[in-house]
Amino acid sequence: MTRSFFQFEQSAWWVLVILLVSAASSYFLYSKKNVPWNSTQNWILFGLRSLAIFLILLLLLEPSIKKVVNTLEKPIIALAIDNSQSIIARDGDSIEIKNKISQLEEILIDQDIDIKTLTLSGSDSMLFDQRTSRLSGLLSEVDELPNDQNLVATILLTDGIFNRGSSPLYRNYLQPVFTVGMGDTISPKDISISRTLYNKVTFKGNETPIRLEISQTGYDMINSSIRLSEGGKTLQEKRLTLNADVQEVEFLVASEEEGLKHLVASIPAEKDESTTENNRVDIFLEVIDGRQKILIVANSPHPDIKAIRRSLEQTDSYVTELYIPTIHEEKPREFYDVVIYHGAFNSGINFNPKEQPGLWYILNSESAINSANKTLNYLNIERRSGQADKVSGSFNQSFSKFKIDNTEIFEEYPPIEVPFGDYSVSGASEILMYQKLGSVVTKKPLMVVNDDGTQKSAVLMGQNIWRWKLQEAAINDNSQQFDNFITKTIQFLSVKNDKKQFRFDSRSSSFSNTQPILFDTEVYNEIYERIYGNLIEITITDENNNANEYEFVDSELNSTFRAPSLAPGIYQFSASVKIGDDTFTEKGEFLIENVNPEYLNLTANHRLLRNLASKTGGQFVHYNDMESLPEIIESRDFKPIMRSEEDDQDLIKSWWYFLIIFMLFSVEWILRRYWGGY
Repeated sequence: MTRSFFQFEQSAWWVLVILLVSAASSYFLYSKKNVPWNSTQNWILFGLRSLAIFLILLLLLEPSIKKVVNTLEKPIIALAIDNSQSIIARDGDSIEIKNKISQLEEILIDQDIDIKTLTLSGSDSMLFDQRTSRLSGLLSEVDELPNDQNLVATILLTDGIFNRGSSPLYRNYLQPVFTVGMGDTISPKDISISRTLYNKVTFKGNETPIRLEISQTGYDMINSSIRLSEGGKTLQEKRLTLNADVQEVEFLVASEEEGLKHLVASIPAEKDESTTENNRVDIFLEVIDGRQKILIVANSPHPDIKAIRRSLEQTDSYVTELYIPTIHEEKPREFYDVVIYHGAFNSGINFNPKEQPGLWYILNSESAINSANKTLNYLNIERRSGQADKVSGSFNQSFSKFKIDNTEIFEEYPPIEVPFGDYSVSGASEILMYQKLGSVVTKKPLMVVNDDGTQKSAVLMGQNIWRWKLQEAAINDNSQQFDNFITKTIQFLSVKNDKKQFRFDSRSSSFSNTQPILFDTEVYNEIYERIYGNLIEITITDENNNANEYEFVDSELNSTFRAPSLAPGIYQFSASVKIGDDTFTEKGEFLIENVNPEYLNLTANHRLLRNLASKTGGQFVHYNDMESLPEIIESRDFKPIMRSEEDDQDLIKSWWYFLIIFMLFSVEWILRRYWGGY
């Protein structure tokens, strides 16, 4: 529905003035009595001329036409579909599910309801192939739909099983959620290796304990076995009687050779098992020759120290020691891979290692800034009045020393106190994080990393980073990004400088089968300048010595090679490049772990779905009664909404307006000629 009306820049009194002027000018023309037409014809000509002149003079008032277009917008229902593997793991028929969903969409469309389909995979393709179920994330996508849409409800089709993120019950919803319970709430007959407990990194010559939790439903008091193998060869096998819902089996594995080990634990399938996908697990061990030694020197105990040690201890690649001069009488040994000075440049810290380890300086309010400026030739701080700023961190997207993913989380960390003043950075240094005051990202560094070719160091301008770890754990139930930040910094500082002209390293030593497999490349000429456009030949070999060859040309825009999807296992890689007349080769290994929690729990959780529907004002419907859902939706009588859009158009820009004026003058002239005038 469209409505139009005129608007004028001037008062309506001016319209009356123009009307009088138009009538007066026409009157002088048609007031003559000696004309060849009668009085009626004279009034017609007078009217045509007056209207034409009026329309011309009306343009002086800058008139415009305002159009108001009213449209009815249908109600929209978000159809959120859990397309994870657990939906069809227990003999679910994907074709039947798709047909039922299509029928539901058709009926709702016939009820004048628009449908917006969302899935775990981020598309409307309903392949039930997702390896994880993040129901809270799926429902959060509904909140991200445009606010100006007439979204009235959400229909969630799921079995209620989630293995990523938080429970969907913890979210707040603006619209009712109608839940469709899929799957089976009766526990299936199944035997599974439900949990593995072991240290992923072990040391050469040690025996590593591997604990396996065996879960079963429906197979009480039967005899079975569990086998541990490597490369198809049985290492150990144990007999067991399934006499409990969950029981534990432990193996001791000798670690005699350095490198990656791929072990497989498996249980034979029993009759009538609902699935055998969870009867085996892949176990990957990294056997190393020793751990790197990290020393933390501080003037007093501090929560930061505990947070840093906790992050490093998770990898088993590092051993940390703490030295507080006022507490520890015995000085630490002289050789370390990295030394962290917490509260650096404080008079109470007096330990100096004899070798050249990587150094990480963490400043606090008691740090002597003048001493820092003298020691660090690449950083200068001109402090003002001893004050401090409370800042958060903003990651420098141009930082190239090492890679950190999901850097947006740095800006969500709580602020820390840093010296207030002017900062300047020089030399072979890069800013890892900038200081962020409120919502403004400044050019002042929060953390600087330096590599002058002989020693690596880093400076963090403030303390209390333990709050970062605590907040991330509170939001995400883990502190993965904080731990990654700590370990990546220590990795960079602990690696000794080399002048290799070719580097080809996997982004990580282990990947899951849901992650991209990435390799970082660096190529340098003889004077150690970075060069691009190099043809890199890559060979990736699996555990069965099957080799695949690839070619990659690096560039300034892309120096990361992405390998295709690979099956779980241990892989060797070799990469070579020709620089001038010389050929350089890099070798290494990585592993791909099989991550698929979808088969660990196949018992549908319809109680959660009932609670979710009740909490949001929706309704729960079992999958077998899904045909009743359109009637339930119709009973809610969701209404369309009317939206109005206004459009102003200047009349002087309208061609039809001038056509009317032309037609008025033309008709007047034709009638004058026809009635005998001139």
